[in-house]
Amino acid sequence: MSFTPYVFGTGISGWSFLQRTQAQQQEVYEKSPILDRQVQNFKERITSIQSPEELLDDYSLLQVTLGAFGLDEDINNRAYLQKVLESDTSDSQSFVNRLNDSRYLALAKTFGFNSPDGPQLPGAGAGSEFAGISTPDDLLSNSTLLTKALDNVGLKGMENNQFFLQKVLESDLSDPESFANKLTDTRIADFARQFEFNKPQEYNNSIQALVTEFNQHTEGLASADDLLEDEELLQAVIETFDLERTSTDFLRRVLNSDTTDPDSFVNQLEDTRYLNVSKAFGFGYPDINAMTDPDELLLNPDLLADALDQFNVSDRGETFLRQVLESDLSDPNSFVNQPENIAYYDFAEAFQTSTWPEHVSKMQVFSDEITDKLDSMTQARDVVLDLSLFEASLDLFGLGHRSGDFNVMTKTLDSDLSSEISYANLHHDNNMKAMAYAFSFNKGEEAKVYPDGFAEELADLYTTRQFEIEIGNSDPNMRLALALERELQSVADEGGSEDAHWYNIIGSQPLRTVFETALALPSTFAQLDIERQLVELQDRTERAFGVSHPADLLEPDKLDEFRRRFLLMTDLGSI
Repeated sequence: MSFTPYVFGTGISGWSFLQRTQAQQQEVYEKSPILDRQVQNFKERITSIQSPEELLDDYSLLQVTLGAFGLDEDINNRAYLQKVLESDTSDSQSFVNRLNDSRYLALAKTFGFNSPDGPQLPGAGAGSEFAGISTPDDLLSNSTLLTKALDNVGLKGMENNQFFLQKVLESDLSDPESFANKLTDTRIADFARQFEFNKPQEYNNSIQALVTEFNQHTEGLASADDLLEDEELLQAVIETFDLERTSTDFLRRVLNSDTTDPDSFVNQLEDTRYLNVSKAFGFGYPDINAMTDPDELLLNPDLLADALDQFNVSDRGETFLRQVLESDLSDPNSFVNQPENIAYYDFAEAFQTSTWPEHVSKMQVFSDEITDKLDSMTQARDVVLDLSLFEASLDLFGLGHRSGDFNVMTKTLDSDLSSEISYANLHHDNNMKAMAYAFSFNKGEEAKVYPDGFAEELADLYTTRQFEIEIGNSDPNMRLALALERELQSVADEGGSEDAHWYNIIGSQPLRTVFETALALPSTFAQLDIERQLVELQDRTERAFGVSHPADLLEPDKLDEFRRRFLLMTDLGSI
């Protein structure tokens, strides 16, 4: 037999009874067989939903979803709900943003079907009152907002512990070993999580991550260990070159390999992606300045090619180049001083005097070419038609031989990465695929990723509202009293001006009823001009409770006073 929540008494006496018994009643109610099965089914399947149509076609999931937002009565209003769910929540003129009822906006934002941010937790909008806070110092210097932030997680009273709070706010919450995460009181991390000042930067693709993190090393990377110790940069390297073996010792041997030596470690690997990453950073690149015998250079084809390229001269064969390198630079009759060979003079001088230009890594060349263009690149043509960038990009991925294959590379970079049969995904060259994924111009239809706790939070909202509905069957006013804090909080979370908060209250039937009752407004109040209603609500609230901003009513003492005033007036109204 199912349990039905109940309330004894009305007004303040009924509220006192409900406060004493709510936790126990709600626990028993949530264990009701029908409700429990409904919630478990929802938790198991809701995160598989990928489109508005899938949600609207599944009656059981839709029922819980709408119930979580107090929209139970819209269960059969499919066309209307589809327009809500398909709305662009970032567009102020979209369908959902033109509705007076903020519950629909909360629903659209939570599932994020038409948002680049995707699904988010229902309470993710909380904390918008801190929108102007961008650094720990901003918060610590604002006593009002600091007090609110601490009170949000039950830490009120710590306002004066500035040094401690600074360390908490500067913690990287993604790192289990960070200062905030190592504290036993989890409320400390919850406090910092409202802001996440030290949150790792999010990137659109691995190329953006690679270049941005590489550029953090303004003095350059001196060794492979410098790279291996930078976790963000290392992860970007792994993703960009699509590396499968990522152990530190293995990557150190790869990075320190002399890529010009056919017998080096990296040149023994069949997978050329590791050769590409080794060439990109060049930590094992040989020092030409240490060479004294021309054969050391002439018998190393890769090194020789790079050397000739630095001086923009061609390879005219071993015999010719040997004569250049062995020429007496001071003798006007020597081989290199002949008019037809003079272009090779600087090449010979650099070798003989050990003043070879400093080696510039392929990664540095690529970074120099792309850094200022990162934000403007949206399609393959942006790379392919920029010849210097195209060359540097191909060089980075070991695809220099593709410099004339404009159509092939455009087709590769434009491939739908979500399709198993796209050109890039079917290509035999892993380097082509790695380059396509690194730029990610066409991610295709990606599966929506729901945040941790998504199903559980919606299910909790649903069962809480269902409990309130059952209580409302006994006493509608008690249902309003139960929901008051949540409804007020949702208004505060929307952010905006004080007037915007009042307009949201006027547009919310539950809150409007509570305010009109608590402030003893006449039945003709709703007939007033909307601006007049706002002024009247604001003035009467200030006279009755000493505050004019709706968010101030969320202070525990004020909220209790407000709720009791409402319940008292409901009792008086029934006499």
